[in-house]
Amino acid sequence: MTNPTPIEHFPVIELRRYTTAQGARAAIARRVDETLAPAFQHLGGMAFGHFCERGRPDGVAWLRGFRTPAARARIGRAFDAQAHTGLTAARTDVLVLRPLHAGSGIAPPPMAGEAQGIVVAQILTVTAGRRAACERAAERCFAAYHGHGVIEAGILTTFGERDAGAALVWLGILRDDAALAALRPAFDSAARELGAAGLLAAPPDLLVLDPGPRSRLRWVSAASVTAPARSSAMAAA
Repeated sequence: MTNPTPIEHFPVIELRRYTTAQGARAAIARRVDETLAPAFQHLGGMAFGHFCERGRPDGVAWLRGFRTPAARARIGRAFDAQAHTGLTAARTDVLVLRPLHAGSGIAPPPMAGEAQGIVVAQILTVTAGRRAACERAAERCFAAYHGHGVIEAGILTTFGERDAGAALVWLGILRDDAALAALRPAFDSAARELGAAGLLAAPPDLLVLDPGPRSRLRWVSAASVTAPARSSAMAAA
């Protein structure tokens, strides 16, 4: 897959979760990897990563980016009908996101070698009227996620200023299952702290994702680094 423009030029981000027909996930995931993701980028979008979702044997996820909301609409009209072949996706399975702050958008390491590692997305649904407070508290929690075997790939939030239905997403690239096991207590601690403060409208959703062979979001073996120094992760890779 080629990278037509710098990744920071794609600040409109979709996290899409699909449900495949029973037994069809492997074929659908292969089609996304080999055909749909390159076609999507040919239209001017960015295929950040595509994954099989753990704990849901019919689940496929895709992170894709756009330069502007208008580009999202244009590319969607040109592409999404063919992308949904073999997939069923409810509207609630699509989150439209942006970087929480400048520099906190998706920053995948350079592609090198075979797909490795695990991608984790922790999705926090914010209590109405508590968005700013939740963002501040969540960022303090996210700081505890940094450690060996973890690359912070991005901190994202839903578009607009409306609190109703707002969400925060912490996105990380983990070296292996041992790194995931080591990080779970921090995930659980954040859920308890934010929930006890009344900042969450629902328990957090933790997506554990195995990257496809051509996914940009995947562990690079040389990048044994500590987040959030994502520029260092790039250099180390």
